[in-house]
Amino acid sequence: MNHVGVDGCRAGWIAVTSDTKELTYEIFSTFSELLSAFSSAEQVMIDIPIGLPWYNAPIRPCDHLARKVLGDRRNSVFPVPCRGAVHADTVTHARDINYKTLGRSLSAQTWGICRKIAEVDTFLTGQRPVEAEIREIHPEVCFWALNARSPMKHNKKTREGVNERVSLLKEFESQTEEFLAHILARELRKNVCIDDILDALVAFVTSCAPKSQLRSFPALPIHDEKGLPIEIVYFHRLGH
Repeated sequence: MNHVGVDGCRAGWIAVTSDTKELTYEIFSTFSELLSAFSSAEQVMIDIPIGLPWYNAPIRPCDHLARKVLGDRRNSVFPVPCRGAVHADTVTHARDINYKTLGRSLSAQTWGICRKIAEVDTFLTGQRPVEAEIREIHPEVCFWALNARSPMKHNKKTREGVNERVSLLKEFESQTEEFLAHILARELRKNVCIDDILDALVAFVTSCAPKSQLRSFPALPIHDEKGLPIEIVYFHRLGH
């Protein structure tokens, strides 16, 4: 279990990995519990913003580059809030901080993910008793990269979108269909959704790529005020 793909879900976090024989998963209520379970992993890829924007860099370069390549899927890259907004107690307070810092408010959808961003941010900027390298991915960028640098045609929440992503993932993990069915049979939709599983799985596939084939937007990431890299990592398939 040297490689782990992680996505947020309603129950907390879903982690996908492999025990060398088959794909496995586990759901954790907190990010710290997840990292404790995988403290010796080599690579953890997570679908959550890590490096955060601030006054002098209100738009993350990685988000700008991701939107450029994603075509009709570009709206999946949302404007990331500043650190103060992420850690705010209320949406009103968060919007006020974000507007003063970045010159823009934030949507209810973005506020909905702030708690998870804050959870990861607190972990990464505090004591880190883990060996794992934790890097940010965006699922649609990962799918774009695996699909010969072509964005997915359908929204991931539609049946066509699910089928499209499952078909692509099967090229890298033959167990994808059975794995997805296994989780859906065991877990309630109020805890984890189909797209959460697919996003964690594409993060896992990316984490398994040889390090020489990992690339990022931008190629030379900047770092935020706390020293965290502002990047989106993807698997650069040779010949594509």
